[in-house]
Amino acid sequence: MISLYRFALNSRFLLIILISASFFTLSPAQSSEAKSAKKSRAYRSALLIEAETGQVLKAFRQRERVIPASLVKIMTILIALERIKEKSIGMSDTITVSRKASRIGGQQVYLKQGEKFSLNELLKAVAISSANDAAYAVAEHVASDAEIFTQIMNERAGQLGMTDTNFINVNGLPPDRGKPPNKTSARDMAKLARELLKFPIVTKWGKIKHAPFRNGKFILTNTNRLVGKFRGLDGLKTGSYRKAGYSIVATAKQGNLRLIAIILSSGHPRRRFSEAKRLLAWGFANFRWYEGQKSENKTGYTVKVKRGQKDIIHLKSKSRFRKLVRRGQEKNISVRKEIPASVSAPVRAGQQVGRLVYELHGEKMGEVLLTAGESVDRLSFLQTIIRLR
Repeated sequence: MISLYRFALNSRFLLIILISASFFTLSPAQSSEAKSAKKSRAYRSALLIEAETGQVLKAFRQRERVIPASLVKIMTILIALERIKEKSIGMSDTITVSRKASRIGGQQVYLKQGEKFSLNELLKAVAISSANDAAYAVAEHVASDAEIFTQIMNERAGQLGMTDTNFINVNGLPPDRGKPPNKTSARDMAKLARELLKFPIVTKWGKIKHAPFRNGKFILTNTNRLVGKFRGLDGLKTGSYRKAGYSIVATAKQGNLRLIAIILSSGHPRRRFSEAKRLLAWGFANFRWYEGQKSENKTGYTVKVKRGQKDIIHLKSKSRFRKLVRRGQEKNISVRKEIPASVSAPVRAGQQVGRLVYELHGEKMGEVLLTAGESVDRLSFLQTIIRLR
């Protein structure tokens, strides 16, 4: 009897435990939701901007500091191209590969000590194939020493207002044990990308899928898997290693609109590409340039001139109104003309006479100044008497 009682008691206790556990165990649907929530964070930071003005279209933790990996090479390329523009170095310069450059690991073009390449060849290897050894060789050529080049990188970052950034090497490789890694943010990468895009050769390299290197014995393969898979895409750079995650700075131009999408520290190599593609597609679908008063010399506006040797003057627009707007907003934009009925002579060419004020839903978007297209002298006393007759 005692044994049967204990068995019943234990069975009841076990049933209570199982029933209680069911309340705290996720159902298959709940488990799926939890996994989905975990996966939904496809990156640590993201940013979409318009390239010309830097206008932010979408952002997520754009100031969060992350490890950029090979995105560091954007600065390496920028400094080299700026030195070329200054003519302190040239694209045709011959670079002899050093022992240090030949020993750089990771993504590379397997440079050998003593090999000779033009600066143009090595920069292409950096831009297209993200070659760490080529980046090191370029840095040595520009500054004679890679550590000095890294100092130049940080100085240039400061000039560009990249306050979230600190570079510790020229190619984005993991640091030596005990040393801090490279750090940057999506906001800073956007500033850097805009500066690099001032050089047309960058987008020429950016849309190349494959290119010969070492007289065709080695083929450079673009690390940006969006090349050829998104309309207008022509750059810019990828970066990854285990601790840094997977990142990309992608740019594309459709019509007269260029956008830059930045995805930092994604957990999956393909996810950075799909997220960058999604951001770019959203931007092109939702924004366009609104062109206001055209920049022709003649605007069609005239103003009477009092006591002048000419009765009227034609006005010119001093600038061109151009604003990025959401598609469909154009119909809500109005132009308010602030032009006087007349001006008194003398009038000088270029003198401000009026303005056009552009407004969206009554809110000022900007303005265009209108100036005199010609000079008009005041009538002399004798001319005034003759006119009165």
